[in-house]
Amino acid sequence: MEEKLQIVLKEYIRDVEDACNILVKSINNSENLNLKNKYDFFKYRSSSKKMEFEAEGIIYRLHGKGCVAFNEEKFIDWDFGYRSRWCGINPWKVSITLKKNNSSHIEYFDGNLIQTACEQLIKNGIMFKQYDQYYFEIIENEAFKPEFPTEYDTLIVEYSNLSWSIPRNKLIDRFIRKSTRVHNQINKNEDKYMLKFLLGGKEICTIPYNDISYPENAVKIMSDEIIRNLS
Repeated sequence: MEEKLQIVLKEYIRDVEDACNILVKSINNSENLNLKNKYDFFKYRSSSKKMEFEAEGIIYRLHGKGCVAFNEEKFIDWDFGYRSRWCGINPWKVSITLKKNNSSHIEYFDGNLIQTACEQLIKNGIMFKQYDQYYFEIIENEAFKPEFPTEYDTLIVEYSNLSWSIPRNKLIDRFIRKSTRVHNQINKNEDKYMLKFLLGGKEICTIPYNDISYPENAVKIMSDEIIRNLS
């Protein structure tokens, strides 16, 4: 049952991500914008004050911490997720979504059952909880071990058309030590930073970065203590 639930939950996350990407693409096309991620969408939402959208035949209605998206064929209810994640697992939002879609997984129409299973997945090292939602950990068979240089003197952080140069320091070294694995699908995500390590002015290593594909202990350093202080 545990393995089956993981498949159901990951499919739910993909459905939410697909729905959000459709919405962002539609806003960009209709309003000539360049929203790239959840952070951009939140800024847009705050300035526009819109609570309902339509994109590719899907109605989106924002509510509290999340959104529902639906048409005659599909219904999805979610709360927006931690950091740049479009969603996490709110057991009751998942159960409502499954029930509304007449899913064959009727055993998961019970949010309490999903919550109990997620708590067990935390104990098994497969999920972690942040605030009131559950998220999948990066597991070994879905990740690679990054090869950071042992000798470098400068880190260049690039994002979109922006670039920052940072001399080697203890924070960067800590980030490297905590970056024990990186999700192997990171390159499929268009919205990412590039970390370029230099030695004597020569680039010796380049690796992508985002706040989803790295261990949380590494993200707390790179996103919260390094990147946040660059802008």
